[in-house]
Amino acid sequence: MVISMSLLTQIVLEEKRRIENMIAEYERALAVLPKGTLVSKTVKNNTYYYLQYREGKKTVSEYVGRASEQTERVKAQIERRKQIEAMLKTLRGEYALARKMSGE
Repeated sequence: MVISMSLLTQIVLEEKRRIENMIAEYERALAVLPKGTLVSKTVKNNTYYYLQYREGKKTVSEYVGRASEQTERVKAQIERRKQIEAMLKTLRGEYALARKMSGE
């Protein structure tokens, strides 16, 4: 029984370390991805794209450009950011559970 508990504890601690590493990796990825949403505005039949996000109470709009590879790249980066944020939320829940199981 002692051997199996020791093995189980070791597995939980290993999983906790793996989750810590994944969280750190995802947070590094988030640091370089744009935050906010891509907003389009039409002026005289021309569509312009802006990256819109909040800084404190202020809403900031950064000009991205017209529909182009640049706007598609920003759109893909925003989508990637949303996916990473969802994964981080799940990982943080798993991390809390691993900490509880390891007795922390």
